[in-house]
Order: sequence, then structure tokens, then C-alpha cells
Amino acid sequence: METALRYNWADPDVYETFMGRWSEYLASQLLTCVNIAPGSRVLDVACGTGVLTRALAQAGAHVVGVDASEGYLEGARLRRSHPNIAYEHGDVRQMRFENAVFDAAVSTLALDVIPEIEEVVAEMKRVTRPGGVVASAVTQFLGGMPAWDLVINTGAALEADFATLRSMRAGRQVFWPDGQAALWRKIGLTDVTEVPLVVDCEYSSFADYWATFTDGPGSVTGLLMALSDDARGSIEQHVRTGYLVGLPDGPRSFPMVFRVVRGLVPA
Repeated sequence: METALRYNWADPDVYETFMGRWSEYLASQLLTCVNIAPGSRVLDVACGTGVLTRALAQAGAHVVGVDASEGYLEGARLRRSHPNIAYEHGDVRQMRFENAVFDAAVSTLALDVIPEIEEVVAEMKRVTRPGGVVASAVTQFLGGMPAWDLVINTGAALEADFATLRSMRAGRQVFWPDGQAALWRKIGLTDVTEVPLVVDCEYSSFADYWATFTDGPGSVTGLLMALSDDARGSIEQHVRTGYLVGLPDGPRSFPMVFRVVRGLVPA
């Protein structure tokens, strides 16, 4: 059961190791890009463990963080409470809020794991007032995740399921450069901009790096842990060689590219 929960994005402690330590760095850069005024009423869509939610509140916004995972919300309330934050459980595809009640709706590291992307962005637009901001930041799937690519490309050379995963991820063009911007325009948002942000993902050792993919949530962990010990061990050996690049084990840094899109609700 614990394994199933981890693969279904429910354990806040696992998420903190998997991605939370990087999204802390993303949040501050994102706030600079989206330019939300202090005092604004903001909706954080699929808020997860509350990284962006708290950053918004600390910048002076009044924030509602909504997520479908009770586990993540429990972690958010424990780690990232703030007088200006209300966390609540909800379906971001069909939200309970009235039209135009927020000054901004934002989301980070979520649209790539929600199949109904257009529904969610349309809801973000609906609940935001005319002239308000709708923004998102998601990793660039093609070429923007070298730490993940080392594992996925190695696995694809050895296992057919990894080759399928690689093709599926690379083919999601909404997460290529300007892919989200095209979706924003399709939904009817205006003054749309999209820019890349880079965050350095730093690992203390190969063991720290490898644990991201054996203990984390998501599709890569699911495929790895479904393999036999021998097959997984073979991938690990090759990935370790790529991580070490002929040098002693120790810290390594991998850049991760996030695509930040921002648009306005038409007046």
C-alpha cells in the first residue's frame, strides 16, 4: 500500500525529497516573472505541499491553495501554514468558486500530471477577474530535465517500457518551448508571455540521486520498481557510470528548465 500511495502522489515526505527541494528555488523566481501585487487574492491550483502557496503569502497575497491529495494538504498545513493561507481539498477541473473572484490563478509542477489540462486552465481563467493573471510553471519535457533524461534514456536502451515512456514524454508538445503559451492563447487569455527559468538540482552523491527515482512518485519510479532486481540493477549500473563520468562519487548539479507562462483575462 505504501508503494501504491507513493506512485499516486500522496506522500508529502516523499514529494519533498523528489521535487520539493527544487520547487523552493523555483517559487521565488516565478513570483518575479508573474508580478502579482501584494494584497491580491490568489488561487494556487494543485498546490501540493504548499511551496508556492507560502511564497505568495509571504509576498503579501491572500491565498487559497487547492489540491486533490489529502496527504499533500496535510503536509502543506504542517510545513507551510500562514495567516494568509487557506488550504482546501478540491477537484481543480471543476472548482467550487464563483466566476471572477480571484485577482490571479497560478499553478506550478501540476499541469503535466493532470490529463485534462485544458479544463484546468479554463477553470483558472473562469475564476480570475478581468485583467487578472493566469500563470503556470512546468518543466520543459524535451531537453529540460537532464537529471531525468540520464535515467530515462539509459532505461530506453535496455527496456521497451522505458522506450515507450521516453517517446510519450518527448511527444507532449504542450511542454515544449511556447507550448503552454499556445494553450493560453487557445483558451482566450491575452498578453501571453512564456519564458524559461533554470534551477540547479544538486545531489550530494549517487545514492542521493538514485533514491529520487526509486523512492519518489511518478512514472519513472513505477517502471523501475516493476522491473526484476537484475533488470533494475543493470540500469542502475549504467546510470551510475553516467553520473560519475569517471570521477569519484560526490556532489553533482543538473540544471532543470521550467517554462513559465503568464497571461491576462480579457477585460
